[in-house]
Amino acid sequence: MVVPMNLVQEGSIVEVKSITKKSDLVKRLSELGIVSGNKVKVIKNDGRSLIVAIEESRFALDNMLAKNIMVVN
Repeated sequence: MVVPMNLVQEGSIVEVKSITKKSDLVKRLSELGIVSGNKVKVIKNDGRSLIVAIEESRFALDNMLAKNIMVVN
């Protein structure tokens, strides 16, 4: 089932399906590895922000941005 990343529980590993926001931010996300087909682990989700990991890299995402990243469990 495809859901926004902000709804994913901590500890889940999900696959990115699409990014609905169109802007320079999409380019930056792709540079970080958030592109369709990549696996992302949600380390922390407190409802305001997320900490995610792609391979050995970790970074934070604002909840509003995470709503635009569609993932599948």
